Amino acid sequence: MNLRGTARRALLIPALAAALSGAMYAGACGGHDHEDDHSSSGPEIEDVVFEGGATDEALVALLAVAPKTEPSQATVFDAPEGGATLPGDAAPELTFHVAGAAQGSAPRIAPALRLAAAAPAGRELGAGARAWAELAALLGPARAAEAHGTPVNGRAYFLVFSTAEREGLLRVFTTELSYTPDAAAWDKLRSAGGPITANVVNAVFESNRVAPGGGPFEGEPVTFTITP
Repeated sequence: MNLRGTARRALLIPALAAALSGAMYAGACGGHDHEDDHSSSGPEIEDVVFEGGATDEALVALLAVAPKTEPSQATVFDAPEGGATLPGDAAPELTFHVAGAAQGSAPRIAPALRLAAAAPAGRELGAGARAWAELAALLGPARAAEAHGTPVNGRAYFLVFSTAEREGLLRVFTTELSYTPDAAAWDKLRSAGGPITANVVNAVFESNRVAPGGGPFEGEPVTFTITP
């Protein structure tokens, strides 16, 4: 490469980096001023427990869309079984699965990363392609994630516990297929004093947004009681 080409490349990459970094930062932050502030999206989710890699942005996106009834995409509880009576001395692990679907969705790959990955071994990329590939290494997912946590890609699950007297007694948003209440959450459930119904609404996300065709999907509820 001659000196003139090297100079152009040296100027191009920082300029592109600055422009794309600003755009990625704005998208990753989603308009928030504080990292990991799950109450910043409004009082409607301020009581939600976040588990795994779940984010408030993804939950807001899920709640903005009415859930669909699609049996193959519905969550089904493995434990507890319907009608079960659980001992109150220790919180159990609640587990569930998606009835007939793959458990996640592969995140989209940025065009620059696809370009770098698709280049055959031993074949040199053009100057422009090299610039984009190098830029991708600087501004890949890890760089974007620094702004406001890692966006949700794949399935996430909104678990809601309710009683006849109180809907939404306990609400949990998680990227895991299980949930074990901590001491405070278990005390809240144990003090309900009657049957508890748990339901899970799930959706497939791409960068904190519900993916096209990704739901949300209504789950199959389960009802159980807890001994004092």
